[in-house]
Amino acid sequence: MCSSSIRKKVRVGLALSGGGGRGLAQVGVLKVLERSGIPIDVIAGTSIGAVIGGVYACWPDAIELEKRVLAFVRSRYIENLNLATIRRLGGIPTVGEDAQNATGPGLFDRIQTAFRGLYASHLGLSRRSVLGGKGVQRALRMVFNSRTFEETDVPFGAVAVDLREGCEVIIGSGDLARGVAASAAIPGIFPPVEMNGRLLCDGGYTSPVPIDAVTTLGANVVIAVDVSQRGIAVSELGNGVEIAMRSSEISLIALEQEQLRRADSVISARGQNRHWSDFSQPEEAIHAGEVACEQMLDSIRGVIDERSRLFL
Repeated sequence: MCSSSIRKKVRVGLALSGGGGRGLAQVGVLKVLERSGIPIDVIAGTSIGAVIGGVYACWPDAIELEKRVLAFVRSRYIENLNLATIRRLGGIPTVGEDAQNATGPGLFDRIQTAFRGLYASHLGLSRRSVLGGKGVQRALRMVFNSRTFEETDVPFGAVAVDLREGCEVIIGSGDLARGVAASAAIPGIFPPVEMNGRLLCDGGYTSPVPIDAVTTLGANVVIAVDVSQRGIAVSELGNGVEIAMRSSEISLIALEQEQLRRADSVISARGQNRHWSDFSQPEEAIHAGEVACEQMLDSIRGVIDERSRLFL
């Protein structure tokens, strides 16, 4: 193992991805890294990864992290968002529910799906988002206790996209709750957030896994977490809207895979059977992250030791 003086030159960065409910697995990742003695020197997060990364940056303790994140997803503010609306519009089940019965959707189910699509289209044309954003910011203020980026114990950046300039932004100063809300503002679902003259939305559209942001923050060893969802059956693509959305999703998956190739180590918590809007049974997602991280510990230690040998 490297000496303490050399170890200080190896700065381990953690890139936390989006993914909504699936992203809760990243709490489990941090639990395992902490109890394994692998220090995290910088963190960057996108969307739910910004929530988790921001909490850990403020309180670098896995027990505190899990407590605050669970309080966030179970808060009345998140409950009042009625994320079930998103699942109803898409006919998406929660964890443990059957996606459809064995005989497939009947006429009544197809009619319901058509009306859900019309309803969603109407909301998208008549206002900025299907859901409001105030509840998210209120929940985040409860989590962060009005802290700022400057007050974190671990250097942290939340990744967002500037809709006006069409560029990526790393938010690293000011109010944590507002900055994290901007990083998690999924276009069309939540309204964009105004910050310092910029109109910001979910950073996942440029950095589904914020590898470059972690490097910019000073890391020379990058650990990334992949919570992406596996593909869907072509038979489920029943209309033009679903086909267009799937095509967009494929582009984002390709971007994510390209970014993951630049990480020194990737912890894969893929395969969770949950939609991003499904925050039910959060302990199940957290456990998935623990299992995934435990499988990568030897590889992560090897990368850190190898990098440390570059310094004399």
